[in-house]
Amino acid sequence: MHTLYKILLALHVAGGAIGLVCGTIATAVVKGRKAHLLNGKLFFWAMLLASISALVISRMPGHENIFLFAIGGFTIYMIGTGYRMVLLKRHNMHNHNPYTRVDYSLFFFGTGFGLFLLVLAATRVAKGDMFSLVPAVFGLICLAYARADYAIISGKKTIKQFWLYNHIIRMMGALIASYTAFLVVNIQIPMQWILWLLPTVLGSVLIARFIRKYARPKTASAVIRKE
Repeated sequence: MHTLYKILLALHVAGGAIGLVCGTIATAVVKGRKAHLLNGKLFFWAMLLASISALVISRMPGHENIFLFAIGGFTIYMIGTGYRMVLLKRHNMHNHNPYTRVDYSLFFFGTGFGLFLLVLAATRVAKGDMFSLVPAVFGLICLAYARADYAIISGKKTIKQFWLYNHIIRMMGALIASYTAFLVVNIQIPMQWILWLLPTVLGSVLIARFIRKYARPKTASAVIRKE
């Protein structure tokens, strides 16, 4: 079991480090160009590796960590739906109903995980724990994005109009999660919950800037290029 833990930890650290670097590059370069597409793909797979390994580690005997479990599930949902938005946009050009079991599964996963985080927050509030703010914020974000998923899947909103908006906020949300994990692991302060929420606050400002620049209706269908 100890050997398995060391292997999973190595995979988690490697995936997180690669994701942090590639996600930052994908954010900084011109959107839709080769560098953005390549680093975006590497970011997706690296964060998927880091998140899955985090889920397993967080449930291993002697290493139980409910917050590691929470951030792992949150990141999987964000990168899954964020990357899926690009594929849906491309498939929608040839298919008016491009949704598959993957999309419905992601919707139910986001809804379920968001509710789980809110219940976790409520139990912490009952104990007077300020750290309850962390799962509460991530839980509300999950539910908000799951609601957006439902709006698109149900036809209330079109993929063409909202794919880029959702792609930006979800992939950026996953990048924020990777920065959060980096800060929490490497910095120790009395009010640790601040480190969990600070990247979200600062990242939200950057997300708003990207949305204003790239995700307006007139540009939402033109930024991404066919690979």
